[in-house]
Amino acid sequence: MSDRYKKKISILTNYETLQNKVKDENINSQTLLATDYINHFNEVHMLLDMLPSMPECIEDILEWSPKNYQEHFADSVFAAKDLAIEAYNHSPDEYRLPFEETIAKMDELVLSTIAQVSQYLEEDSREESQRIIDDYGPQMITLIEKCGAIINGEKHVAPKDSIDHYFDKDTDKLDGEDLSQNAIDDLFG
Repeated sequence: MSDRYKKKISILTNYETLQNKVKDENINSQTLLATDYINHFNEVHMLLDMLPSMPECIEDILEWSPKNYQEHFADSVFAAKDLAIEAYNHSPDEYRLPFEETIAKMDELVLSTIAQVSQYLEEDSREESQRIIDDYGPQMITLIEKCGAIINGEKHVAPKDSIDHYFDKDTDKLDGEDLSQNAIDDLFG
């Protein structure tokens, strides 16, 4: 038996073992991911939402910093936190990679929003702060929902822009070069 084949069997065995271990925990047995991680973002999201009416929230907001999945659970009171960390290391790429990509976008959005609103609060421009929060809110809600969907087993789907492009009336734009095979499969999957 080749080493490569042995490695594949080992990965599959670890995945199946972890699926059984997480069965009675708040960890998805298909993705091996836990929705508790989203709380890291829900807290700062709630504070940012309250900021225009409660500017003193900025102190708590400025304390927020990105935490990866493992850091979040290492610091959490989640009952199965060690299992969540172990399971993450065996989460299939089809879930873990889009999850990590979504988290990177969430981190970037929160950090840029914090920087912008703190600047406008220093300038005592509540109107601009409100505008920034109004722009941020729907984007963050979309990312939180996407993150939750991935955790709960939805596979990564083609971006709406890529799909809409194929329904464009200008047929000269329909070259197919910006839509990957995975995106096409997602359309019909």
